Amino acid sequence: MRALQPRLARHSVPFGHWTFLRILWEQDGITQRELSDEAGVMEPTTFAALKAMEELGYVTRRQTAGNRKNVYVYLTPKGRALKDKLVPLAVEVNAIATGGISAAELAAARAARDDRQPQSIFTPEIFTTRANFS
Repeated sequence: MRALQPRLARHSVPFGHWTFLRILWEQDGITQRELSDEAGVMEPTTFAALKAMEELGYVTRRQTAGNRKNVYVYLTPKGRALKDKLVPLAVEVNAIATGGISAAELAAARAARDDRQPQSIFTPEIFTTRANFS
């Protein structure tokens, strides 16, 4: 994480927004509650992050006329454009972190980690979610 954080900062993206962006790049338009569940954080944490992300112009939050209870989160064009800038940074960090480790060792480490840290940045599957983490 320490290696990724300064790389994200060069693009004015706080590390705390990384997980939310990753999820939204794959599941744009989900509810704020679903986003919290996918990220594995409490709803107040998600609310605070989304408020900041909205101020930065990365997301918008909307309610539908028929359902004022749910708040849906959508990436803006600016938030979508970050994917092309940030994903290569994570891939670079993953390559550095896993350099010199055999495929078998990586598979064993991932298997041991799955239940404890499903949103790890140190996997080639940087877009997987808790539900389908492999």
